Amino acid sequence: MTTTPSTATRSPAPGTLLESLLNEYRARTQGSAAAHWRAAAALPGGETRSTTYHPPYPLALATGHGSRLRDVDGTDYLDLVNNYTSLMHGNAWSPATRAAADALADGAALSSPHERQVALAELLIERVPSVERVRFTNSGSEASVLAARLARHATGRDRLLMFDGGYHGSAPPLLAGTPDVVTVPYNDLDAVEKALDNDIAAVFAEPFLGAGGVIPSHPDFLPAVARLAHAHGALFVLDEVQSLRNHPGGEQSQLGLRPDITVMGKVIGGGLPIGAIGGPEQLLSLTAATTTGGLSHSGTFNGHLAAAAAGTVTLQHLDASAIDQLNLAAHKLADAITTAAAEARIPATVTRAGSILNVHLSTTAPVNAAQARAVADTPLLAALHLALLLDGIYTTPRGMINISTALDADDLERAAQAYAQAFQRLAGAEIPTLPR
Repeated sequence: MTTTPSTATRSPAPGTLLESLLNEYRARTQGSAAAHWRAAAALPGGETRSTTYHPPYPLALATGHGSRLRDVDGTDYLDLVNNYTSLMHGNAWSPATRAAADALADGAALSSPHERQVALAELLIERVPSVERVRFTNSGSEASVLAARLARHATGRDRLLMFDGGYHGSAPPLLAGTPDVVTVPYNDLDAVEKALDNDIAAVFAEPFLGAGGVIPSHPDFLPAVARLAHAHGALFVLDEVQSLRNHPGGEQSQLGLRPDITVMGKVIGGGLPIGAIGGPEQLLSLTAATTTGGLSHSGTFNGHLAAAAAGTVTLQHLDASAIDQLNLAAHKLADAITTAAAEARIPATVTRAGSILNVHLSTTAPVNAAQARAVADTPLLAALHLALLLDGIYTTPRGMINISTALDADDLERAAQAYAQAFQRLAGAEIPTLPR
């Protein structure tokens, strides 16, 4: 791969590169600045989703179609975020929008079970071998809460074991540092053994740390965790909210796992909010209203019909062939990014799980969240993010990339070239602390 020569390959004076990036960004995004300050008068911090914020203020997006986004200033961007893995086929994918519109026209929220909910549940059962029954919620976060409630109800225990850097939602029962949550490092089986006791109701795990840096699990790590959980009478809960897109049967099918509860969301809603848990009939039947002494579970918008319709058509078009092509494209992009970084003498590695990637500005790939945080909490990553935005590439501040089927070969080559130019721009620069 060739890179475009840039005057930024000359080592700039300390601090000048960052100031240049910030000045360019402010000059390019005056509409976003105005939108941010207007939002700040109504929303704390001018946003309602912390992960989307970045200094000096986030882009205000106006539209999204396919692989393209447009901000309020009229600037177009190549979308490498795809709403953090949920937009499998890109923005405003017409089969999903038509399915959702048809559902809305028929009555979006009805007070009884509906065939659209059943159709999505049947599809999930068909695809994921460990799932025999499905219970819907409004989001992945709510699905995780339901999984925790079900585990506690089934075992009569209260404590949960989770992994540092794992994300299962923002509700208190699922957060590190809250009562009854024990946290250990990912990929550390000894730590799991030491922490597991007969008070643990469930072990919550992701096939890879998603928000924690897209860090894959070591070979045989999760099967061993599941065995340890069962040996102590605890349930093994696998959070596939992000990872379900990487294989027709989820990552569990590749890792040889059969979790007691699978948590699902994002892709199963086709761009609309939804969540679900799945598992064996005997366990999931505890949530049925007909089960004496069962676990009561309700929600006004559980299994929203527009989301169920959009999710069904999204999964129907996400077959093994489509997934293989996505994963191959992600592999090629990861190689192109690491090659470009090496040419610019920028220390960088890319971790990958299927079509989900994360760029780490480090010479070695992190194996747990603490290592990922150590290299993410630097001004250099923030500078890379700004440089990419200024080149029309929309990525996450933390370095995460999510490929969609809307991205064609030209799009991916464009992304690779943009990373190469961004690395060249950063080469030799001394990056000071990013202003906030």
